[in-house]
Formats: sequence, structure tokens, C-alpha cells
Amino acid sequence: MIKIPYAGYNYYHQDGWEINRPNGIRFYSIIRIRNPFYYLENGRIVFVDRAAFLFYRPADPELFYYKDGPYTDDWIHLEAEEGELEELFDSLGLKFARALVVYDSSEASAIMQSIAAEARKKSSNHDMIMDSLARLLIYKIADSKGESVDPKRDFTSGTLESYRPAFNRLRGRIYQGGEAARIENVSVLAEEMNMSVSYFQHVYKALYGVPVTRDLIVSRIEYAAYLLRNRNAGIAVIAAACGYDSVEHFNRQFKKLKGCSPTDYVKEQHGAK
Repeated sequence: MIKIPYAGYNYYHQDGWEINRPNGIRFYSIIRIRNPFYYLENGRIVFVDRAAFLFYRPADPELFYYKDGPYTDDWIHLEAEEGELEELFDSLGLKFARALVVYDSSEASAIMQSIAAEARKKSSNHDMIMDSLARLLIYKIADSKGESVDPKRDFTSGTLESYRPAFNRLRGRIYQGGEAARIENVSVLAEEMNMSVSYFQHVYKALYGVPVTRDLIVSRIEYAAYLLRNRNAGIAVIAAACGYDSVEHFNRQFKKLKGCSPTDYVKEQHGAK
């Protein structure tokens, strides 16, 4: 059985981030880095220009970072019987301590989000659910590992790099407090970049591995969670502050990302039984 003692989803660092564990940790790790990054591979620093996965065994040296703009990742730590995960990864062609670029990682991202939500619940079937989700995630990543090119548009590295500085600033703005609530739709962002909506969406997903609409939703819900923790205001008021005209729609998206309703989230934060 695969166990997941710790998990994190959408960990965002405005000014960049670095993980440096020369002796590794006692768990297996799966990390999904959503932005360009540098990492240590076979004793040398390698640059990866788009979103990718990293896999580590216990005691594998871990060094990965990005300091030139915002950094965001999802991660899980795993435990299993000796040799079980090595055998599974080997059978699927997944390599430890080597970046795996997957163009469309949205399905894997959704599974990691579910894992992070389940980690907070500790339900009666927790261990079986975590084992199933961990295996589903690993198989889903393996199925997607050849999809490193946008099937709709094959951008050259030079083309993407020319867009990156402006898009990094834009993405940083999306994740800045309540800014996402003030962005009415994707067409506003596309217009800022002097692009068609379709082309803008293709570039954004090629750079970060997720649709811009996904980042907008995640940012709004993270801001809502902040407001729920720190302000004594009703759910409808907070929903409106986060750009939602419908409280029902807000409740659905909040529960999908956080694993509970806004009301239950407030109770959990205040230690309610």
C-alpha cells in the first residue's frame, strides 16, 4: 500500500523559491513545478523552460529553484514497502531525479488537488483512498509523459522565451491578492498582450502547463480562503469580493479546490467540532 503522510497544492512564492536537501528526506516525493526552474541532475544544474514533474527517492539529493519570478508547485510525500515504488516507476518508464515535461498536466494537477484535500480529511477510508489516488496519479503521469508539445501549436523555444517576461509579470499579478477578482475574463488579458484570445491561451498553457482560467480560479479561491481566515464577513460578501456574482457557484468552486464548503472551512480554521 502507498501512503501519503504529507501533501501540498498550489504553494505560491511571489519572489521565487529554493529547495536544497543534499541528503534528501525520508519519503519518496512527487513535485509538480508550474513555472520554469533549475534543478540538479547528475551533478550539474539544468534549466527547464516550462512546467514539469520531479520524482525523488528517499535520500536522493534534492535541489530545485527559481528566483527570477513567482514560483508555484504542488507536492506529495509517499511511503511504501521497500522496492514497491521503484518497481512501479521502472515499469512505467518514469525516472527519479530527472525532470519530466508534460504539456497538459491538468488531469494530474486535479488528482494532486484531491490528494491535498483528502490529506486534511482523515476519513474512515483514508488509507485506501490515498493509495488509489497515488496510483492513479502515477499512472496518469506515465500516460502523459510523451505529451511534451502543444498538440494545437508547436511553439519554438525562442518564441516562448520572447513571451516569458511579460507573461511572468502577468501571472504574478493574477496571484497577487484579490487581483484575479478584478479580471472579468480572459479577453481582457489577451488584449493587454495584443493577442487573440485563442493565441493568448495557447501561449499561457505552453509556458505554465495549465490554462489561464485555472490559475484565475485558483487565485480567487486562495484569496477567498485568506478572507475567510482573517475577516469577519458573510459568505456572500466574500464571494462578491472574489469576483463571484453567484454564491452557489462560489461554494461549488471553493469545495472543489479546498475539499470542503466555505462554512466548514471557517469552522475548521476556528477549531470547531
